[in-house]
Amino acid sequence: MKGQEKIREYNLMLKKHINNKSFVKIFRTVCNEEEDLSGFILGMSNNFLFLQLDNEFTLDGYAVIRLDDFNSIRHSSYERTQRKIFYAEGLLANGYGFEKHLPLTCWADILKTLKNYDIHVVIENVNNGSLDFWIGPITRVAEKSMSIHNYDPDGNLDEKPTVIKLDTISIVKFGDRYSTTFRKYLRKRRK
Repeated sequence: MKGQEKIREYNLMLKKHINNKSFVKIFRTVCNEEEDLSGFILGMSNNFLFLQLDNEFTLDGYAVIRLDDFNSIRHSSYERTQRKIFYAEGLLANGYGFEKHLPLTCWADILKTLKNYDIHVVIENVNNGSLDFWIGPITRVAEKSMSIHNYDPDGNLDEKPTVIKLDTISIVKFGDRYSTTFRKYLRKRRK
C-alpha cells in the first residue's frame, strides 16, 4: 500500500473512532519509554489527537498529543467492554466531551486557549533525551516557547516560572482530578 493510501486509511479509522465514541488504547514511545493512554478520541487535526482519558472507569481529564507521536491504537473486545461499562454507568451521557473550543492547530494556539480558560496543565517535554514533567498554571505563551509556574507535591510554587520550548513538548494533559483539586491549595514557597 502506498504512503498516501495508508495515511488516508489511518485517518478514516481515527475519524470512525471519534464518530462512534469508541473507547481506545493509544500506545506511544517517548525517550525509549513505552506509555499507553486509554480513553476516547474527541478530535484530531493534521497535527494532533485530542483525548478524554479514563482512570479506573471514570473520565479523568484530557490529553493532547502530536498525531505522529504514537505507535499504534487498539480497539479490541477489551476496549469495547469498557465502553459498555462507561455507557451503563451513564458517563457517556454525563461527562463525555469537552464543552469548550480547543484549536488543534499548533502548541501555541492550544496553550493560549488553555491559559485563557485558566486551566492548569501537566506538560511533559523531552529535554536532553529524557522526559521532564511540569504541572501548574500557564503564565506565558509565545511563538516558540511557553512558561509554566510549576508546583511541587507539597503545593509549593517554584520561585519563578519554567520556560519550555514548544517543539520539545510531548504531551499536554489537563482537567484531571489531581490538578483541578490541588490548584486550590497552592502557595508561594517560603524563603
